[in-house]
Amino acid sequence: MNGRKNDRSNHALILMRRTNGGAIVNLVVAVVFFGLLALGVLWLLKMVGDAGQQYSTAMVQTSHRASALKCQNNLRTIAQSIQMYAIGNESLPPTQQALMDYCGYGSRLFHCDEPNAPQYVYIAGQSPDMPPTNVLLYEPQPVHDGKCSVLFLDGQITMLSPEELEFAVEATVAIVERRQR
Repeated sequence: MNGRKNDRSNHALILMRRTNGGAIVNLVVAVVFFGLLALGVLWLLKMVGDAGQQYSTAMVQTSHRASALKCQNNLRTIAQSIQMYAIGNESLPPTQQALMDYCGYGSRLFHCDEPNAPQYVYIAGQSPDMPPTNVLLYEPQPVHDGKCSVLFLDGQITMLSPEELEFAVEATVAIVERRQR
């Protein structure tokens, strides 16, 4: 009977040793598992953050494009008003104020929607028989990705860099001044 008791004691010691060794392995496995889980969660958060940043960047770009389109639509509306004025009066509006009064939309039509955008500038003193490349109305500051919206005498609307705009405006003013002499 004493032998059986020793066998049980030995068996209990063996189980304890196995349990202690298993606890360490279980602890290591748990640490690795939760570490990988935390790493996965951090990776997901990073990916969601990157996606959020890409989304907000895309929204800002879309907003700028929409603003540029609105600006070009304003110029298109002004161009149609100038054509109607020219048909009725057989000349172009003599001043920017006369053009604004004729359009009837107040100064809202003559502004881009971008914050701090200045009023469009009308180059008066032109006639329909002048070169179609003359600038008729333009944005004086580049508010659309470094470009300015421009309405030419022939009704074409485009975006120009500040340097291109300066050159085109100087050429137009020179033609107008020569014509007035």
